[in-house]
Amino acid sequence: MSTPVESLLRIKRWKEDEARNRFALSLKDLAAAEEHLAFLEGQFEDLRKQCDCSGQVLAIEEIQSRNEWVERLITAMDNQKKVVSEKQRMAETARRALEEAARERKIFQRLDEKQREARERDSRRKEQIRLDEHAVAGHARKRVNPPHGTK
Repeated sequence: MSTPVESLLRIKRWKEDEARNRFALSLKDLAAAEEHLAFLEGQFEDLRKQCDCSGQVLAIEEIQSRNEWVERLITAMDNQKKVVSEKQRMAETARRALEEAARERKIFQRLDEKQREARERDSRRKEQIRLDEHAVAGHARKRVNPPHGTK
């Protein structure tokens, strides 16, 4: 049978596990968002290198197409930077929640340990009382009924 503190400790451990899982997922989401941003930045760098071909004659349609692509890429990078920023905020929030859950679990763990130690001390004290009573009773019997041959 578990004590109320042991039950609360189990709940706190469960909450800490849940917070740890949420934090891990938020880090995974952040990594994916950063990876996508790096991909977009790589595409932008590749496109910039293609556009640096000086002396090359390009049709107006090609220039317009590249400009539109650059604008879309810049917009996509700006949007992805916002996504990364939001994922960072969410990861930080999840980290703080994990720290709080761990702190609460530690509090209840210490309380559970103290209660367990108190129960053990009480049990040892009661056992010592029983042993003392048994010894006193044995000594009293010897005084009332002395062994044969002694008075």
